[in-house]
Amino acid sequence: MVEFRALGPVEAVVDGRMVDLGTPKQRALLALLVSRVGHPVTVDVMLEELWEGRPPPSARTSLHAYVANLRRVLEPSRARRTPATVLRTHGQGYLLDSRAVRVDVHRFCERATAGWHAWGRGDRRQALGEFEAGLALWRGQAYAEVANATHVVPEVERLEELRLSLVEGRCAALLAAGAHEVAVAELEAFTQAHPLREYGCELLSLALYRAGRQADALAVLRTNQQRLARELGIDPRPALQHLESEILNQAPALDWQPPAPPVVRSVPAAPGVPAPRAGGSGTPAVRAADPDVFVGREASLRQLADALPAAAAGRGQVVTVSGEPGIGKTGLLRRFAASAGVPVLWGACPEHVAAPPLWPWQQVLRTLAACCPQWPVPGPVAELLDREDVRRVPDGTDADAATLRRFDAIVDYLTGASQGTPLVVVLDHLHRADPSSLRLLAHLAESVQGGRLLVAVGHRSGESALTETSAALARAGTTRIALCGLDVQETQRLAGAMLHREVGSHTAEGLWDRTEGHPFYLRELIKQLTSEQRLEQPHTVPVPVPVREVVLRRVAQLPQQAAGVLSVAAVAGRHFDIDVVADAAGVGIEAALEALDAAVAAGLITEDQQRLGWFRFTHAVTAEVLYGATGRLRRAHLHRRIGQAAARTWTGSASGTLEGAGYWPHEQ
Repeated sequence: MVEFRALGPVEAVVDGRMVDLGTPKQRALLALLVSRVGHPVTVDVMLEELWEGRPPPSARTSLHAYVANLRRVLEPSRARRTPATVLRTHGQGYLLDSRAVRVDVHRFCERATAGWHAWGRGDRRQALGEFEAGLALWRGQAYAEVANATHVVPEVERLEELRLSLVEGRCAALLAAGAHEVAVAELEAFTQAHPLREYGCELLSLALYRAGRQADALAVLRTNQQRLARELGIDPRPALQHLESEILNQAPALDWQPPAPPVVRSVPAAPGVPAPRAGGSGTPAVRAADPDVFVGREASLRQLADALPAAAAGRGQVVTVSGEPGIGKTGLLRRFAASAGVPVLWGACPEHVAAPPLWPWQQVLRTLAACCPQWPVPGPVAELLDREDVRRVPDGTDADAATLRRFDAIVDYLTGASQGTPLVVVLDHLHRADPSSLRLLAHLAESVQGGRLLVAVGHRSGESALTETSAALARAGTTRIALCGLDVQETQRLAGAMLHREVGSHTAEGLWDRTEGHPFYLRELIKQLTSEQRLEQPHTVPVPVPVREVVLRRVAQLPQQAAGVLSVAAVAGRHFDIDVVADAAGVGIEAALEALDAAVAAGLITEDQQRLGWFRFTHAVTAEVLYGATGRLRRAHLHRRIGQAAARTWTGSASGTLEGAGYWPHEQ
């Protein structure tokens, strides 16, 4: 199977490796074919779309050359003069055979359907997971190379509309889960980008109300009403008018209600054996896993808690919380915010919507204005909160000077308001922030020690965009918290809490061996422990689809050669010798080391400190995913090449050495 990714610039993965698709015209041809997978595209249509209706005399010859090049790339092992099975000739054109390819567009549509079905039956948690998994597939505009082509525009518009509905569905699921502040951050950016989508406006108003911002919730509804009347000459739909009335009356129905307890699913009994009854003896029932569980992180919570009294005493500071994706940064900050006992001003950078400059700071400042109305809002801050274009500079004004005045006004507003009550400022997902937001954080860090402010920042580790900001924070004496995985005991507690039953140490150790305590990977695996057999043998649980997609997405962000070297390393095993892998991959040792440097920086592998030249995958599931993404025939060839490379590299018998080196068993 060839995997195509079209939710952004077109990409193709062949035998587990990203391939070079050639020139822009050749890529556009492939994007056009991917948009019609399973349906033929005539040569006339290709000529019209690729050359915008004015094909030169040589266009047909160029088109045949593009097709031949793509066939070589997509089927590298196809023998000469044998029919193509992926990009086939069909009548007066060509088609991509749907039986031989997978397309991320189809997976996105499946996720969307599954999410709305889960929503319809009241399973908000599954709906949230499906929506997030679907949105995570997007990398830009769908079919970017041919998005304006006449024959592709309807499909691009359909997918964009579906994407927007999933963003709204995800935010609705966040509200159902009680994550009001997170929903506000996403919805404010969403409604600014799409102001005429009334459902987004309705969700934002409800989120603001539940976050304690009643005035802002009403302002959103009234601004929407004025915009609809001015631009379309219509009134808001009845649901928005009813919501406004309920907010004014503070109707109890608007308050968040915790989700119903998880449904108990009994383990199917073996034939002839009665199923155990609730409360009776026998094997305990396995409940549906509860994902809203927090365990561990005591030391990190203590660091944050210890910083709060110092800030209250006038010794403000910045605390950064970093780690790889899914390690639990946001969960830790939420846990701390819930127990802070002082006003928490939360700002977050949205993932699926492009936000304007200073977006997280706008959220922080709006919350401050609501919770400290007695403190006057400076003019530059008021301009920012009115959502003016913060990049606009009045005529004759120096841009740097205007920016500095705005930054000074924001810092003075925050530090001044903190004199009345200590304040916690949380900036989450800062690795997605715009440059202006990062510069403002560095500017605040220079003055934070003079106020009663605790600034807690969450970001992914290893992000190059944060290098300059990290240096500025280091000069300001920032406290750094680097999150790693949970330990075995915490893994056992997490599994027990999610499954509502006692979990043995053997199960916990099996889960930890595959994840090294990575919370996201752990939670997804624990959800699969739906039977006693899986509880006793956690190593047999297949890699969950969300984990697989996250891993493949992280690998796809590496340089192409790094992804290829990692695929070979995964066949070698979780622990591998770089000399052997480089030899088997057919690359020089310098190129292999450069590839591994990128993988180390991304947190996918680490260097073995005991054996020079050896590396290991940070999480076993990463190696499992890459191993499974490699075709069986290719794996067999790689096993043989790895064995031969090991024999050349190591002294002694290759078979004897391989057996104890952590390599996967050979396939029969």
